[in-house]
Amino acid sequence: MKKQLIPFLTGLALLAACSPDKKETPAPSPDVFILSEGQFGAKDGAVSGFNRGAKALTGLDLFGSANNGAPLGDVVQHMGVQGNKGYVVVNASKKVEVVTLPDFKTAGTISGVDQPRYFTSTSATRGYLTEWRGVYNSNPAYSPGVLSILDLSTNTVTSRVTVGRNPEQLLALGGKIYVPNSLENTVSVIDDATGTLTSTITVSDGPSSMVADKDGNIWVLCTGFVVYQTSPPYAATRVSNGALVRFNPGSPTTQLRLAFPGTGSPSKLRTNAAKDQLYYSFGGAEYQVSTTATALPTAPFIRRSLSGFAIDPRDNTVYGAVSPSYNSNGRFIRYQATGAPIDSFEVKVGPNGFVFY
Repeated sequence: MKKQLIPFLTGLALLAACSPDKKETPAPSPDVFILSEGQFGAKDGAVSGFNRGAKALTGLDLFGSANNGAPLGDVVQHMGVQGNKGYVVVNASKKVEVVTLPDFKTAGTISGVDQPRYFTSTSATRGYLTEWRGVYNSNPAYSPGVLSILDLSTNTVTSRVTVGRNPEQLLALGGKIYVPNSLENTVSVIDDATGTLTSTITVSDGPSSMVADKDGNIWVLCTGFVVYQTSPPYAATRVSNGALVRFNPGSPTTQLRLAFPGTGSPSKLRTNAAKDQLYYSFGGAEYQVSTTATALPTAPFIRRSLSGFAIDPRDNTVYGAVSPSYNSNGRFIRYQATGAPIDSFEVKVGPNGFVFY
């Protein structure tokens, strides 16, 4: 009797294992994307995924995993989001890779661009892309850049507007597109409705990133200028210090200018969810300052040099990227709003930015 019972019980166990009521828990979808430049020339740029609820990575190369191992490209510079689409700017590959979110399956490519830098959009069909022109060793260095106007329904460039040299991280606000020209001291203003240049605002030297605060003011982070000798030992001479500049779009010539001390170049201007605090990198540390301040802080809130930096608008968690070198994997660290570290995770080579979805 025992010999007959054993196969019977084994069969019941197999049926239980195949029961239609037993469902596997789906893997969490990423709600934070970590951009990694990769090694220059290796075409190994990547976007990793992270799920906040699970506190875990969901993939180190989302594009390759979703597209049969296809490489994303050379030097992942930036990524913007419009609806359920992601627009990944791949600088050295001279393209914008369009993906569906959050699965990262390819949805087209915007080609015919050169030295692309940063992307933003104002509707489901209209996007903007800053592009450098020329080369660094010309005289003068580089040529006037362009703002490319994109049709996101066809993933094509419809027109271009000439702006200043080396345009960087643009800002869309109030029907205007503000483009900081980092090798000049100007911000180009383009009308979103007509796609034409309407004015140029003079700020401090080296404007590179911009944010808007809760009162509708625009803040521009300017790096200042450094000139290098053309022969060995290629010594650097600082021509001007960096500055944080504030103006209202209605009266852009009336400006508050907060000058940075010393020889460092400030970078990566960010704001919190309430848009009443500003964050930036300077001198190998991260700083926080109120939008009502009339002087720059002297003490950092994170004493660490970060290659990428962002604040999650959903809960003000701070994300910082660390790149020990550009031939080995980097990490990102999550911090509380106070600057206290929470946890860290290894990602691909050269992490430089974050996107929250």
